[in-house]
Amino acid sequence: MEKVREMNKKIFRDNLLMTIREVMGEICVDENDIRFNIIPVYEKDKSFNGLDNIMRLVLLSEKNVGNKLLTLDETVKLVAWHSPFVPIWINISLNGKKEEKIIFDFETSLRLRKPSLLRNADTGHAPFKAIANNSAKSFS
Repeated sequence: MEKVREMNKKIFRDNLLMTIREVMGEICVDENDIRFNIIPVYEKDKSFNGLDNIMRLVLLSEKNVGNKLLTLDETVKLVAWHSPFVPIWINISLNGKKEEKIIFDFETSLRLRKPSLLRNADTGHAPFKAIANNSAKSFS
């Protein structure tokens, strides 16, 4: 199994953009038009450490991210705040279009881990996984 050796905000941002391109296929997206709907996923039966609790209770709390659409850079700054520790997995899927902005769902684990423990290394853009739905094909 391939391991990720390094993670910082630039790598995180680049990997997120690669995932967006995978979700969108042939459709080019201006990164200024991207918005993220952050969806924290609480994983039962998983152990949380102090960093995870900061992520869960403060940074990705309902008060902080609920009903907000974040830009690419706001998302990177928020989620990769303690790089090289980033969420162990993140699923990206197309949600739709609103006021000329392209909305992506950003489902994220609340567990921060070092690069070698990140999931989805086989995608080439860990910890991200592109979740395909057919809405990208009908998107124009």
